[in-house]
Amino acid sequence: MIIVLTSLEATAALARAFAACIAASPALPPVLLHGQLGAGKTTFIRELVQSLPGSENAEVSSPSFNILNLYPTTPPVGHFDLYRTEGRNFDPDLEETLFAPDHFCLLEWAEYLPREYMPDSHLDMVWTAEAETRTVTIAAHGPEAQALLECLEKATSI
Repeated sequence: MIIVLTSLEATAALARAFAACIAASPALPPVLLHGQLGAGKTTFIRELVQSLPGSENAEVSSPSFNILNLYPTTPPVGHFDLYRTEGRNFDPDLEETLFAPDHFCLLEWAEYLPREYMPDSHLDMVWTAEAETRTVTIAAHGPEAQALLECLEKATSI
């Protein structure tokens, strides 16, 4: 699935569609976000979290320095940023939190996730920025991720 976003409102609309699909999904496959600085990953996550119940208690910011932010939404969101882990050993204590089934995982800078930690079922979101336009390519890996992608395709085609 390829989506071209031409404004912040378009990014917010994609995030709201994602939030609606998450609310309707029996399984919450992690979303692995790839893309350069300024591509829109954190903006998308902020809009997504703000579209979930409980977001009034969530202050969304990039977890670049602490690697993980947990937001008290429904479902709970684990927001990871692996930017600072490039070239370093991956902290195995993060693995338990990374793909815990009791929360929805959003992982920025997924290109720094070691292959051995790659979940079987996940969505890849590749963000590309060009001037004011963002292109997002979404691919599903595994049946739970495929179901979420199908919901998203329906929600964004309206």
